[in-house]
Amino acid sequence: MKYNLIFYIAKKTSYCEKAVRKALGAVGGEVHRITGATTPVALGEEVSRSLKICPLTVIVGGFNSMDDDNLATVLSRVFSNSALTLDNMRKLSAKSGAEGYIIRYKSQILLALPDSPEAIEEMCSEELLAYIREKLGVN
Repeated sequence: MKYNLIFYIAKKTSYCEKAVRKALGAVGGEVHRITGATTPVALGEEVSRSLKICPLTVIVGGFNSMDDDNLATVLSRVFSNSALTLDNMRKLSAKSGAEGYIIRYKSQILLALPDSPEAIEEMCSEELLAYIREKLGVN
């Protein structure tokens, strides 16, 4: 299963990339493309492009911003105008207080993770990986 990795206003990108590769490698994940975005508009363009290519898109970073470009705020604005319901979204959290989200729409999954390798490892639990396997039909 191929996935795209988008860094959004992220720090520790190489460490986060390793954590994502390790976690998704457990479900046969292989990175297709790695890009970056520094504005909500650029993020939207990257996500739109990604959803046309891969069943899984991973966004890392953007949760620490205090402005309108905070990833949680951006996702809230985008999905408030869509057909998504709470059944399609799940908040992820780490013991450190870091947060993330998994959003499923039809045959696509968007995984939003903090720019903390430790939190990524914690959030990518066997339960989450089993969910990804099931929803994307990965063996």
